[in-house]
Amino acid sequence: MPAELTVASFNIHWGRGRRSQGFPPFDVVEACKQLDADVIALQESWAPDRGVAQHDAVAEALGYEVQAVPLSRTDAWPTPRTVSRYDPERRAGSGDWCLAVLSRLPITASTTSRFFQLPPDPASRALLQVDLDVEGHPFAVCATHFTHLEFGAVLQAPALRRALPAPTAPAVLLGDMNMWSWCISAMTPRSWRRIGSGRTWPAHRPNSRIDHMLVTPPVEVLGTETLPDLGSDHRPIRARFRIGGTSPR
Repeated sequence: MPAELTVASFNIHWGRGRRSQGFPPFDVVEACKQLDADVIALQESWAPDRGVAQHDAVAEALGYEVQAVPLSRTDAWPTPRTVSRYDPERRAGSGDWCLAVLSRLPITASTTSRFFQLPPDPASRALLQVDLDVEGHPFAVCATHFTHLEFGAVLQAPALRRALPAPTAPAVLLGDMNMWSWCISAMTPRSWRRIGSGRTWPAHRPNSRIDHMLVTPPVEVLGTETLPDLGSDHRPIRARFRIGGTSPR
């Protein structure tokens, strides 16, 4: 029998709003609760050396299993240091900003494919693939947080293509791509189709869609949406899928 699931992606910006307002904090757990998704990919999740990582707090509060990969230390990335000037508790601390996938569905495996470091980019980049069992059907969630186009993101396209599952497998690629829709479409295999519309950044008055989802042919898309501002500098995106049925043409 076919199975359905809801998948969301959200750059939580270390649990902070936009710079122009002094990076006001927001409740990450409550924001993720409002996503109402079976699977959530989080970008820029803060994991302090002393304390609980934001993705772990969400998983514990909302009943998710979590897989996460650190992408950069705070001493190698300017934004957390900037945020720390507004937060005395964070000023003396250190930690990692992470990419995470949270799932209420059984996780059967996970793999991390690291992309080569681009000299202008102070952060490392990776693809985190989490394989799920969706009522007996395999489904791959491939989360990433791409570098900026001006740093040479297109140079990582071959590595991205090699890391992605075969187009015959039901899978989704999602995350903050830091690029326009046509750019990420050009960087991925032709069989992967981009879904959804609506601007996502900056959240308070979005002028660009830089958060994306792409799916393989076996995935039937039942609906997509861009959600309202939940406190971060990005708006979340969400989609409903059906797998295990007749592949859409």
